[in-house]
Amino acid sequence: MSNGNIGATSATYTDVTRTNIRRLSKDISAQIAKAKFMAIDTEFTGLVLSNASRVFNLKTTEWVTRAADMREKYRAMSNIAKTHALVAMGLSTFSTRHTRPGSYNVHNFNFLLQSQNSHLINPSSISFLAETGFDLVRQATKGIRYFSGPNPKPVEVKTEVINEEGLLIREVFLDIVRAGVPLVIHNGLFDLVYLYQSFFGPLPDTYESFAFDLSEMFPGGIYDTKIIAEMETPQSASYLAYLFHKSERLQKQRLERGEPALAVKLKDSLVQGCSEPKVRCRRLLEDSRSSKPYCENFAQHGNCRYGNRCFRSHDINFILDCQEKEAATAEAEASEMQAVEMDAEDGAGDKKRKRDDEMNSDGNDLPNKVSKMDPSQETIATAVLDGLSIDEQTVTVPAPSPPPPVELKETNGSEPLNLPAQSPPLNMYHTAAYDAFMTGYIFASYRLMLEDRMNDYKNKVYIMGLDSPLLIQAGLYANTSITYRQTMRLMNTAAADAAVAAEAAEPFTVDADQQQNNSKPKA
Repeated sequence: MSNGNIGATSATYTDVTRTNIRRLSKDISAQIAKAKFMAIDTEFTGLVLSNASRVFNLKTTEWVTRAADMREKYRAMSNIAKTHALVAMGLSTFSTRHTRPGSYNVHNFNFLLQSQNSHLINPSSISFLAETGFDLVRQATKGIRYFSGPNPKPVEVKTEVINEEGLLIREVFLDIVRAGVPLVIHNGLFDLVYLYQSFFGPLPDTYESFAFDLSEMFPGGIYDTKIIAEMETPQSASYLAYLFHKSERLQKQRLERGEPALAVKLKDSLVQGCSEPKVRCRRLLEDSRSSKPYCENFAQHGNCRYGNRCFRSHDINFILDCQEKEAATAEAEASEMQAVEMDAEDGAGDKKRKRDDEMNSDGNDLPNKVSKMDPSQETIATAVLDGLSIDEQTVTVPAPSPPPPVELKETNGSEPLNLPAQSPPLNMYHTAAYDAFMTGYIFASYRLMLEDRMNDYKNKVYIMGLDSPLLIQAGLYANTSITYRQTMRLMNTAAADAAVAAEAAEPFTVDADQQQNNSKPKA
């Protein structure tokens, strides 16, 4: 079953749990093997360590994930990943649909996970997951059970079913590594750290070795759509949902102009819908002092401290509609102002020439001459709005003050203005499968538009708080980690064993010529 092409803000995905991973594992591996690129997203129990109990006796200086120094930042992120756990992984595979550029079949998978290692849970992170529709009860009862680290069968576990679940989900990640195609993330450094620790092995001690390992694990390159967006459109918002809806619009415009555009067909076996929340209307007063009908903080950063209590819209399509109108209005006003200024200059030149002629004819200026305002200046004067002040040469616009919260109250006969506002988030954004799909779609959109320039963004990962990205490459004084060498050796051994087993399972046959030769009597 599939759902839509360009412009569809809903998606389908296969929900993978402990009850069906064994049955679906071969199909998942087949889709990974066919993929031209893959996008991945995760959900986890903590981004930071906050208010830790003194019983742990932790050095808080080693847990600062916003540290300015990359070595300190990586150490903190590593500590977080080792003590917290993944609860979901989203995977979106993009395989070739037609020969024309930008045509893909997409399979989305949402893996519900339950770590069997004792781990910490950050209250803010778990509240965020619950508020965005993550089912914690279902995660506890249906999550795929796994153990972090390299040993798939811990000695303290006696249940073979749990061991098998852990092996299967680890094999999914190793299949992604084996595929060798581009891996796409969005602001996904923490995702990579968690995935490495959970399914590959203990994290390396240094970020240089970690980066070296990743460069070897993913020879097709790692692409971070946040880096691409911030470099291509530096003044625009770059959070995931905004970029996705913006990419949809760009592709629709390309299609209308007859240019190559994305053609994405969603194909899944077990379908779990993941749709955008419905937009409700709220009553917003016409005389509101709000400068814009949408939440500017949400439009820029993708979050708002007021959440569902915010009286301005959080609907991204509505925000994009408004921004397109704002851009068109600003462009029209700029053109009009430029025309007015040109008219003013022409008028001033005419007046100066006339005055020079009069002076040349009389030899003197006429002090009692009554000057009249130039028509262009009248146009400027009538165009002045409240809050604008004009002098002879410049137009000054005072900086706008932050709009106050809008109070909803009855008005004396005035008509309220109905505008879209935020609905409860349901299970759309921050569902790992949907986030992975949006990430892959954004990448596919940029890939179609930038073509060879996409190589400029290969192996560059966004780092929050730092100006430069993390380069996924072999360091001058670094080497791959012990974890990488050991895990790759196990992977190669397992692959060889599997090939031998598959060959042994094939029935032995003898071709006709060989059988005929064998039947001839020896001389």
